[in-house]
Amino acid sequence: MPASAHSSMPNLGYRADIDGLRAVAVLPVVFYHAGFETFSGGFVGVDVFFVISGFLITSILASEIRSGQFALRSFYIRRARRLFPALFAVLAASSIAAFGLLMPWELEDFGKSVSTTALFSSNFLFFSEAGYFDGPAELKPLLHTWSLAIEEQYYLLFPGFLLLIHKRLRSHFMAWTGGVFVLSFVISLWSVANGPDAAFYLLPSRAWELLVGSLLALAPVPRLPEAVRELAGLAGLALIFVAVFSFDAQTMFPGAAALLPCLGAGLIIACGREGESTMTMKILELRAVVFFGLISYSLYLWHWPILVFAKHYFLTPLSLTQVWVLVTVAVAVAIFSWHFIEKPFRGKKGKLTGTGVLRGSMALMLAAIVVGVVYDQTDGLPGRLPDNVGAIAAVSDDKPRERKRCEGIAPEELSFERVCRVNDIEEPPSFAVWGDSHAMAAMPTIGRVAAETNVNGLNITSNGCTPLLGLWRPARDAQRECVAFNEASLDLIRRHPEIDTIIFVSRWARHVHGTVFGNEDAANMFFADAQTSASTPTENRRIFSDALQETLVQLLTLDRRIVIIGPVPETGNDIPNVLAKSVWRGRSLDLTVPRELFDARQEHVSEIFRAAHKKSSFEYFAAHDYFCDERVCEVTNDDGLPLYFDDNHISSHGGQRLVPLFRHILSQEAFDED
Repeated sequence: MPASAHSSMPNLGYRADIDGLRAVAVLPVVFYHAGFETFSGGFVGVDVFFVISGFLITSILASEIRSGQFALRSFYIRRARRLFPALFAVLAASSIAAFGLLMPWELEDFGKSVSTTALFSSNFLFFSEAGYFDGPAELKPLLHTWSLAIEEQYYLLFPGFLLLIHKRLRSHFMAWTGGVFVLSFVISLWSVANGPDAAFYLLPSRAWELLVGSLLALAPVPRLPEAVRELAGLAGLALIFVAVFSFDAQTMFPGAAALLPCLGAGLIIACGREGESTMTMKILELRAVVFFGLISYSLYLWHWPILVFAKHYFLTPLSLTQVWVLVTVAVAVAIFSWHFIEKPFRGKKGKLTGTGVLRGSMALMLAAIVVGVVYDQTDGLPGRLPDNVGAIAAVSDDKPRERKRCEGIAPEELSFERVCRVNDIEEPPSFAVWGDSHAMAAMPTIGRVAAETNVNGLNITSNGCTPLLGLWRPARDAQRECVAFNEASLDLIRRHPEIDTIIFVSRWARHVHGTVFGNEDAANMFFADAQTSASTPTENRRIFSDALQETLVQLLTLDRRIVIIGPVPETGNDIPNVLAKSVWRGRSLDLTVPRELFDARQEHVSEIFRAAHKKSSFEYFAAHDYFCDERVCEVTNDDGLPLYFDDNHISSHGGQRLVPLFRHILSQEAFDED
């Protein structure tokens, strides 16, 4: 997020180029959030902000500590003057918009985010919500506040750290700060491979980015030749722009990739230290560039909720015209916020005394926490909704109860005793359902039919893991946990010959193509195997096909019955959410999926399974036949209730349609036929 304004800091001269650098940081973030594909790596603007903040704040901290003028109370009063007015204006406006636009489960989650934002801990919340079935990130109005939380947590600890060094080890500012920098960077490298959500949202793996700026502020700067400064500044801009235009959702981030924007920002700051103009400084000091830097904090705060609430309001994807209008509105609101909300409270001459700032800050925090708790503890005030809307909305929570207990068992813990039973009776399991979250979504239906037919089975599922050997997604599964899970699954099946039927259920279309469908809030992610990492849908299909054939070969050597369930239709819309909002607002939206779109999506899926069937023996059942006619694929039942609890996982109403299919597969007659 934007750092404190340099011009408001005592004992430091104003540098217009740093305001310009803030513009270079905020505009890519705005364009990235607005959905402009050219700015696929625009998220790195936040990392540039971290470096700027580390430099500016550490400059004043080090100056005051060395001169004996530092006071923690004054430091936090300055931070409150800078951050609180615009932030709590955004929280107030967002809370009003949320009440009128969000479904109960969304308002409940929003309430949590309001409370944690007020306490500068929202990064922990969003880290905890990064699970597979949690709400889409692009519809969380306060998601962007994670960066404010990171920064304030840093400044909760860093002043005390500098004070400790000054009092105990006066001459070792750089050594100790550099040591923490190295430690944080190592944590970032490890986390991005082993816990990417933690790497993104938590301070230990992000602190090094702020420390880049802190080290610049603490380091003695040699007088550099003009040519070196010119090249360093231009190289810094180039590093930032390379990241902005070449990074994307596939990039493992932060980790080593974050070096590009951070070093780029560091070079720009360092090459301007001499006070002599360079080409880079001239660019950054242009009036229009500096202006966007001045409003960067307000623009960062306001642009995301404006875009998110517009998506909640319009329900359908934003058009290019709508996006540009919203960006323009965000800039206008940011200008107003900067002039009338930020500036009046800035600096020593700002409104309110120091005591008044502290009291006002506490009052604002308490008010926000109260609003958040009310939204959260009342389950999102469902009484706001008419009964018919509430019934539709409730389907969003129609997820398998056993998913948290049964899915995603660690490979080393995958055992006959640990795996959940589909119908836990005394009879030994005679079948296993092997699959991903689509298998888990179908599990209540399979369990019901298993109880009817008096058979027992195993639930071998892991979210996001295609049930094929040797596959993983580097962007999501750098440690190849899906490979280990599937190998352990096969080994479990191999060791238990009484499991004579293997039923595969998976989101085959997404896995075959590696791409998302419709308005789905997710990123394209391609597979890798032992030989290749795909970068295109064509390569992805080849890797998928090879893995399918290898898995079938392994199973056929065990002489088991193999059943593959074709995919249910993907919808491209969060059906309960969009449908409930459209009914609530009296709007009529056709959310059915045209059959031609489904067939086009399935063309390569069908080709791959037909080719595999020529080489291997298995039974294939088309789940879409229970959802689609010749014209459309339905998304609601006869009572108007959603067949899906999101955009691609079936609800219990959708599962009801598959009861005849699973009755056939699990009937004793079908078992005897094999």
